[in-house]
Amino acid sequence: MLRIHWEPGRVYTLETLTDSKSEGLGKNLTTQGMKVIQTTTLTVRLEAGTKNRIVEVRFVRVHGEISSAGQVQAFDSNNPGSANAKIQKALGRAIGKSFVLVYDDQDRYLENREVGSLASEKGAVTGLTALADARNVANLFRKSLEMGLPPIAVSPGDTWTADENMVFPQAGDTHVEMNGTFETVVERDGHKNAKIAFEGKLKSIERIDKPTNTIEIGPGSTIAGHIFYDLDRRFPAYGDYTTHLTMEILGQPIPFEQHIVSNIVSIEDVK
Repeated sequence: MLRIHWEPGRVYTLETLTDSKSEGLGKNLTTQGMKVIQTTTLTVRLEAGTKNRIVEVRFVRVHGEISSAGQVQAFDSNNPGSANAKIQKALGRAIGKSFVLVYDDQDRYLENREVGSLASEKGAVTGLTALADARNVANLFRKSLEMGLPPIAVSPGDTWTADENMVFPQAGDTHVEMNGTFETVVERDGHKNAKIAFEGKLKSIERIDKPTNTIEIGPGSTIAGHIFYDLDRRFPAYGDYTTHLTMEILGQPIPFEQHIVSNIVSIEDVK
């Protein structure tokens, strides 16, 4: 089983580069881009009285740049004055916030906890919606960690399929079909790694009560990439995948491309 293994007493630092490109709506057909580097820490401890692993996920930094019509605007959460207030608020609002993932001693996911800090209006009536959104963010983050991993025990050369529903911000419920292959075992950074390739299709799930302003993920949307799963430390140390989407906004198709590179930069003892 190539599951993520969380070692109690360790803190994992994850760096994720997301490079996105899309076209504008209506007459504004200028290609827009955003390159974001996010640093996340995942601190693991044992839950008192059980063998469960408590994983505290904390967003500690985000920086990068936004480009549009030949103009480039840089931003950095460590330097609040590095971008205009609107950009800084949109991209830096999660910094310092956290939530908890809970796994059992067999590395099986159990539940999310403490997602309230992700909700912008905790305690208010409208905060109920914010709390639901926060749960979706936590679930999507967890699934991004597991992207491409097989749901069954595998050996080199094996293939598998995965079929599930995911909830994306703004796009809502999305059906994902994935095919994976355990290609080979390679040496990488002094550790044996399972190299896994995967590809899949995405499409929004039709709902009668879906809001009219919801972004739809149209037919023909795809995802493909590969990961290196560290067999010694039992963790996906590196992932690289590209998503090609047809986003349908108010009935208009908008091409959208996103390239994501995820890398574990350190695994250290908790201080």
